[in-house]
Amino acid sequence: MSPSHKLCMIPGPIEFHEDVLQAMATPATSHVAPNFIPALGESIELLRKVLFTSGQPFIIAGSGTLGWDMTACNLVEAGEDVL
Repeated sequence: MSPSHKLCMIPGPIEFHEDVLQAMATPATSHVAPNFIPALGESIELLRKVLFTSGQPFIIAGSGTLGWDMTACNLVEAGEDVL
């Protein structure tokens, strides 16, 4: 971090490394762009290494809450009571 940056040490907003901030500042890639498929493939391979699996990880563009919502939608049948 640069000397002029004060480190935020509270719960809530978190600190990001400059490399992460720079990556987040780049334009988004469309899912139909030619460079998307290789980037997705690389992401899947890297995720397999992180998860120690040879299976097919499922990458979603959203929060953890979205992931749980998708899971619940696929496990609950119409008319079932859930809490």
